[in-house]
Amino acid sequence: MGLDPDNAGKASPNTNFFSPTQTPSNTPGGGVSQEELVRRSNYWRDNYNPLRGLTIARLMYLFEQSERGAFVETQLTLRKAEKRFPVLRGFEEKLVSHIKELESKVRVKEQLPEGATPAMAEAQRKFLQSRYDLLKNLKTSICQLALADLRGYAVLQKHRYQGGPNDAAVEELYWLEPWCWARDGFYGDFYYNVNSLIGIGLGSCKPTLGEENRIGSVKMPREDFVIQEAEAPLYEIALISFVNWLMGRKDFASFTEIFGLPNSVVIMPPDIAKGKETAYQAAAEDVARGVSGVLPHGSSVEFPSQGVRGDSPFLPFTGAQEADLVLAGTGGVLTMLSMPTGIGKGASEEHAVAWQKIAVTKASSINDTLQRDFDAPELAAAFPGQPVCVYFALATKDVDDVSALADTVVKLEGVNLQTDASEISERTGIKLTRVAPPDPSFSADGTPTDNQNDPAAPSAKLSNRAIDDPTDLSETLAEMLLPLMKRLEAIAAIDDATIQQHMVEKLLKDFPAIEKAIQADNSLAKGLSPMLEDSLLKGLSK
Repeated sequence: MGLDPDNAGKASPNTNFFSPTQTPSNTPGGGVSQEELVRRSNYWRDNYNPLRGLTIARLMYLFEQSERGAFVETQLTLRKAEKRFPVLRGFEEKLVSHIKELESKVRVKEQLPEGATPAMAEAQRKFLQSRYDLLKNLKTSICQLALADLRGYAVLQKHRYQGGPNDAAVEELYWLEPWCWARDGFYGDFYYNVNSLIGIGLGSCKPTLGEENRIGSVKMPREDFVIQEAEAPLYEIALISFVNWLMGRKDFASFTEIFGLPNSVVIMPPDIAKGKETAYQAAAEDVARGVSGVLPHGSSVEFPSQGVRGDSPFLPFTGAQEADLVLAGTGGVLTMLSMPTGIGKGASEEHAVAWQKIAVTKASSINDTLQRDFDAPELAAAFPGQPVCVYFALATKDVDDVSALADTVVKLEGVNLQTDASEISERTGIKLTRVAPPDPSFSADGTPTDNQNDPAAPSAKLSNRAIDDPTDLSETLAEMLLPLMKRLEAIAAIDDATIQQHMVEKLLKDFPAIEKAIQADNSLAKGLSPMLEDSLLKGLSK
């Protein structure tokens, strides 16, 4: 039965299977409903507190049970720890928040399988993306899969639409509580343990729970579930740290209660009137207990424990437990959950980048699970016999600096490398369309330009024109060579060596046409001719 993770005492309103050992609510002749059965089976869980008497020795026993597949007590203990261990709760929240920030998208494989076509891949991509879009709890399901690294496993059941346009499509991936599962050994099959019977594991799953409660049986086919497993789950380190942390906090509380306020001793005056000793003693005790009051003349108060308390070891001890958990949970990247904010960039930014890398690492494992347990069955049913050309992936969002991207596009366009408008639109979030460049044969007002009949001129800038000032040759030459210089500057600005080399080769290939266009412009020759004639005449007259 699918159980509501937010209320373990209620059944899901959309239950797709029930344990064969239960009586369904529509059984002829009466009986109890599934909701009533689940509520009854949960009574003992609601009144069971595994934290009572929890010690390291007790944990060792629970870990041994878990190795045999008897998870109930371990998972119920971990559930309490998740609620009460601040650093564990913070670790989960931090991980889940960064997992949620990842972008989920169905992508086409870069290298298509043999026999596949782009049209086939696009059809698969649209279909699989629509299947994920129909999931009502995709983000929540992904987070539960991410927490499998802590709990050891996560089991989600596919609840499908019944009737309507989305008939048989998966409506939600329903999370089933980890304390409702047993396993036939560490690598054995999972069995649905609806009543959370303690001690059911290796060798006792099938006799006690029955074949019909095994994932992979006829009544619970494997393709109805998404299962994420962890080879070395974090719960052992988490629970050991939790017990040590509890002991340290308890001792710290006792230490504070005893030594938080300095003990005081009242020294009575030397000459007390006979018969007043009892009254003086009562006044002194009141002052010693309350650290304030009135004493007879000549009395004094001293605090003998004030200088001998020293630093308490409990904060470093509890901090070490927290650091152990974070260190193991983050793969050695971090030892604490947060960093000082500071001003501008610094530790905070580095910390955020580290968490993003952790989330991406966790996402890689989740991708493999969903590709196996969700993508493959859905694609096989919709495209029988076709090779799989697409895959679901969680990855960091492509958040580009729009100005930097625009600058890159301009540089690439400047070296005649055309960019894809749709890709740029997707990456910048700005809808762009490519328009045809203006015809260089006509000006902005539609009138023909001087070089419209010159097939050798590649652009309006290299058109034939007269020189008003024959002596201004340097400016003329610069104008003629300006497009070539701009192209060379754009090539020099490219950071990618491969693209830069490609652009240089293309320039060399285009250079004969550029040279021909420059030579076709006789304005330079016209400007030089009078100067040459004048120099020649001067030379002959000498």
